[in-house]
Amino acid sequence: MKKTRYKKTPEEVQKISLWASLKGSAKFVWHFKGTFLLWCLANFAFLCIFLFIPNGWTNSLSILWLVAYYAFWCVFIRHIQQHPPYFSLIRIFNGLIPASKIMFINILIYLLLVVAPYIPLFMGFRDKYLEFFENYMAILQSHDSLPGKTSFYLLMILLSPYTISRPYLAWISSLIGKSRSIMEAYRKTHGNYRNFVLCAIIMSIIFALSYYVDIKYDINTLLFVMAVLPIYFNVVFIDIYKTFYKRKRAKRHQMEL
Repeated sequence: MKKTRYKKTPEEVQKISLWASLKGSAKFVWHFKGTFLLWCLANFAFLCIFLFIPNGWTNSLSILWLVAYYAFWCVFIRHIQQHPPYFSLIRIFNGLIPASKIMFINILIYLLLVVAPYIPLFMGFRDKYLEFFENYMAILQSHDSLPGKTSFYLLMILLSPYTISRPYLAWISSLIGKSRSIMEAYRKTHGNYRNFVLCAIIMSIIFALSYYVDIKYDINTLLFVMAVLPIYFNVVFIDIYKTFYKRKRAKRHQMEL
């Protein structure tokens, strides 16, 4: 007998209150501002260390930096979630599975953007399609142009609930010993596509404005902004995570968002 897949009714779909998550996370940061500042300083130190690596990503030392930086975020997630011991090799390795899936999904999307436009050419639509293809590839290859950047980022924002947001929740879950299934993250967050897109838009606007102000006025504050905003938005995602992944109460003290 074929097993039917259970679908949630509209009444059962749990929605994100994005404003509540942003507000609650801001309150959390205020109440634990000393701890938040220490995490920002640690993140700032990591970013500064990378700047001193000769030739950046082309240097083999960047691999060691990336491993240490990944461990840093694993410890951060476990600390904010109050899951001691905060440094756990088992959980760090456990988190590599959803983390690698996130990378694979995004690489696959990029390859589709590059390869898919060639398909109509092989199907015989050369006359009507060739002009569009040439314009599309010109925009795709013009990484420094405003149309190219805008088109790419808009597409990635629209895809972010599938490529980043939900898989990221699965990664958070894996770090504290719960399900690392991305499909389960999709199921738990069903009906929240617009909310995740709105969250990505807010994050992108803040980062874009910070970058614009830094370049426009040459005030060299982007490094400080990049040290603070990722910490805050990870707190926001932990709050969103708690909306969908219910945690059993433990006897030890918990830091609540």
